[in-house]
Amino acid sequence: MKQHLRLGTISGIPVGLHWGLLVIAWLQAASLAGSLLPAASPGLGSGAYWAAALTGVVLFFASILAHELGHSLVAQREGIRVRSITLWFLGGVAELDRQADRPRAELKIALAGPAVSLVLALGFLAAAVGLEALVGSTLVGTVLAWLAFANGVLAVFNMIPAAPLDGGRVLAAVLWARSGDVSRARSIASRSGRGFGAVLMAGGLLLVFNGLPGGITIVILGWFLRTAATQELRYHELAEQAATLPAHVAMTPLSSPIDSGVTVSGLAAMVSPLSGPVAFPVRDADGETRGIVTTLDAAGVSAKRRSQVTVADIAVGFDRFVGARTDETLSAVLERLGTPEADRAFVYDADGRPAGVIGPAELAAVRSPVAV
Repeated sequence: MKQHLRLGTISGIPVGLHWGLLVIAWLQAASLAGSLLPAASPGLGSGAYWAAALTGVVLFFASILAHELGHSLVAQREGIRVRSITLWFLGGVAELDRQADRPRAELKIALAGPAVSLVLALGFLAAAVGLEALVGSTLVGTVLAWLAFANGVLAVFNMIPAAPLDGGRVLAAVLWARSGDVSRARSIASRSGRGFGAVLMAGGLLLVFNGLPGGITIVILGWFLRTAATQELRYHELAEQAATLPAHVAMTPLSSPIDSGVTVSGLAAMVSPLSGPVAFPVRDADGETRGIVTTLDAAGVSAKRRSQVTVADIAVGFDRFVGARTDETLSAVLERLGTPEADRAFVYDADGRPAGVIGPAELAAVRSPVAV
């Protein structure tokens, strides 16, 4: 998910905001300052209600960040790189580089987020009860009670056994451990997510038609869950296919070497727009091959810079490649990839001749980041 505002880095993980978060944060603050807080603690000025509401909303989204950090830190301990954490209007998303390779690891990662939310809910509840026992009902106590409730809902809702919710990951991990079939386990969890998303959408529409509040939000949430679950289901189906597909079906074929001084514009002029992706070895002035550039890599250079950027500037060194054979299964190649240090494969044919490359763009069809 795209980050529109970068907040910083925690444990090496980029943390940021999606612009939609600002909209929902304002709506939540307005709801708290306009109704809940005045009803619970009457007689105060609007400034006090707004200050308390904004503080509560900030602490709630900090709680969501803590939830996502729970997933992320456990994932890191399991050797999985976390690409980013993004807070947005439906909560938060931690983007992992790959799936867990053991059911126990998947279970631990999935449970970490709700566990953090549950601990926070109990902590805020204890603070609210303790404050009321000491000084009676206060505005601060109301905000603490609301935070306890919100974190409790976050923990419980996320444990519904429907991917991509955390409960769906738990369901997949349990089924995987029992059957040993990870693809089937994750597919079942994704189908459960599609069904639950449809139920939420139907329930939200029912609220809308009856003029009750919250219907639109529930419809949007249901649509998001159903869409995400559908994408995951397609990914699992592709992953199953990768177990039998030969590596060459995802390979960008290798062409003749080109000089390192060729610009991206020059490269584009050399390749027919009707042809598929092509990979070129990049040769320096001494005739040594220094790396590989593909037309897919070149397509990522902005139009304004293509006449200044050379293929040497964007070529990928051979140290980033692992060896593969055209007759290997694609899944066997994928098992050796996935880290920043080795994210591409150099493919050889049956006679040991260079045939092509498999890089991130090619892998996108059969491998995708995991959002938790």
